[in-house]
Amino acid sequence: MTLNDLSPRLERSLCALGLGALLALSACTGSTEAKRQADNSTPPPTDCTAWVGTDRNAMLPGYLLHQGLKGTGNTVCVPLLLTANPTPASYAGGDYHISEFTDDKLKARWRACKEDAACFKRINAQMQRWLPPNKERATRSTGMVDPSGKIDPDGHVDLKQIRRPAFFAKAPYREGIAEAEGRTYTVEFTVPPDAFERIDLKKTADIKLRGWYIEGTGVDDGKGRKVRALAIMAPGGGGQLTAIQHPDEVSYRTDEKTGRTTPVQFPNATTETMGQRWWRENLHALNQAGFDVLAYDRRGEGISGGFSDTNTLEQGEDVFRTLGQLEDGRGLRMLTPSGEVLEGTAARGRLLAGMKANEIPLVLGGYSRGSMSTAWAMTTNYVASCSFDLPEVNCAKPRGLRNIRGAILLSSFASGAGYVGDAPDLADRNLFLGGMAADHHILFYPNSAPLAGMDRWPAAFFGKGLWDRAETLEGTVAGYNRIRGVKEIVLARGPHSIETWPESDRRYLRERMVAYAKVVVIGGRTVPGARPWKDFKGLVATTPDSWEPSSKPKTTTPALAR
Repeated sequence: MTLNDLSPRLERSLCALGLGALLALSACTGSTEAKRQADNSTPPPTDCTAWVGTDRNAMLPGYLLHQGLKGTGNTVCVPLLLTANPTPASYAGGDYHISEFTDDKLKARWRACKEDAACFKRINAQMQRWLPPNKERATRSTGMVDPSGKIDPDGHVDLKQIRRPAFFAKAPYREGIAEAEGRTYTVEFTVPPDAFERIDLKKTADIKLRGWYIEGTGVDDGKGRKVRALAIMAPGGGGQLTAIQHPDEVSYRTDEKTGRTTPVQFPNATTETMGQRWWRENLHALNQAGFDVLAYDRRGEGISGGFSDTNTLEQGEDVFRTLGQLEDGRGLRMLTPSGEVLEGTAARGRLLAGMKANEIPLVLGGYSRGSMSTAWAMTTNYVASCSFDLPEVNCAKPRGLRNIRGAILLSSFASGAGYVGDAPDLADRNLFLGGMAADHHILFYPNSAPLAGMDRWPAAFFGKGLWDRAETLEGTVAGYNRIRGVKEIVLARGPHSIETWPESDRRYLRERMVAYAKVVVIGGRTVPGARPWKDFKGLVATTPDSWEPSSKPKTTTPALAR
């Protein structure tokens, strides 16, 4: 059902509830404003091309920008990944990237693909490789290098067997997160199976989500007061909170002759899952800034139970389930820093700084796949909750928690299906999206619903690489344009995988993320120190002169404008 099928009176009612944004995705705002926002996200013509290593291994278009001090005459081609779906010149339907990439239209394109034998064969093969339990991607690697911390995630787990921050104090890891040992609770939540498990696999058993709750001391409001606040952080795909990463390990190898990169396969002899060291650094930085931090492995991965790890719509709902259990204790089990195990009513109200789930200031954050679940949680809270993973899509009123102050989106997919990058390996993503939702009840990549509702979010922070495969920079700017409150974009000359960036870029991103999170919980209006920009090319120019190593340029190659 779309708003085109509804009476004008009902359409107005749905728009008032925020549901219209998810069904027609453009009818609740004027077409003039939608067109303005779309135009504001359009990049100027590029003027050069440059080689990009991981994870594109391709020549990409870019902009000639000054390197180092301006006025020196030294320029370099700074490449970026552009969208495969620019707005057609003749399009008059409002915001093209919202209106043409709705749940209805994506599923309709999948139905058309199914009528073409070659198209169906190609996309179905991709879906079969991704259908749970995804064993070929070895998602559960925790405990493969060091057997301590290895558990049966679907059994009854002794919470004392799960690795805690202190584990990472020893050589060669020596991670900063170890300092948080005395403030960390090992937590276990209870959630229901997702739509794929219920409908396709007939599973009914509950699933356990496990991770850490690290208590903070409160965020300094600059007026001598500490504000207790909670950051709920969702990892990237394959992310496992307690997995080992050796500090000397790298994500890829580079062929010196061709410049092409090949990813290193994990787990290996020293590392269980790549990127977890960087992820724990982010959690520690937020906690050091005073935040309580909740981080757990998503369903189907790491130390959490479950079969299915790809329904990001369901994972967004898990945010509200965990909050409810922290408040009332039902389905909650925890190991305290002193070694005491609490469950149910004994765990009720122990955390959340003594506040209710709808009182404590909240920031929701996610990296890569975690950005998808974060975007769905924000949409569910501020716009509407729609069952895009079920045969019949129904929408309910938003949850309306006013204490969710903003989102952190790292390597974000949140701007949706319209902003897929112009690259051969991404060409089938939207058919895959429609097929997984329609045939397998798995909502993996977001449709345009989160983007359509971003004007209702209170604040958002975006951190990404210029050739990020998740969404193009045009999509990130489109999301940024719709945010009416505190917002910032931080860019690097690098790819989707932030752990491959130079340490200086990772550190800067972390500093800006923490500064943003502090501002939104104390009620500030801007983030001090943000790099200014006025247009799309100016935004690209905010990147520092550092590069992801396999993409560092040797020469520039002028090219025709795109």
